[in-house]
Amino acid sequence: MGEYGDLFSSLVAGELRASRARRKMTIDSLVLATGLSKSAILNYLNGKRDIPTSALAEISRALDVDPHEIFERAFSSLNPADFALAASDADYDAEAEAGQEFP
Repeated sequence: MGEYGDLFSSLVAGELRASRARRKMTIDSLVLATGLSKSAILNYLNGKRDIPTSALAEISRALDVDPHEIFERAFSSLNPADFALAASDADYDAEAEAGQEFP
């Protein structure tokens, strides 16, 4: 994943951790409520693994928070310079593809 994607995933994980703290829910309670393994939840919340959509939905449901709210909070935490980085990478990729010859 690119720098921007890694950063956003990290921010989403942080928002899930904050939601869990606000609800004072233990990891074990989250495991019981979601049916996900403890190691998976720890990896997701610590940003060691990307969170699949299905897991995000289960964790959000257990925390009684809308996934959209999680994304919105994570997005609002981004620095405008992060957008410039993502845009400059996209421009470079487009230029590189345009310069390639196809048979």
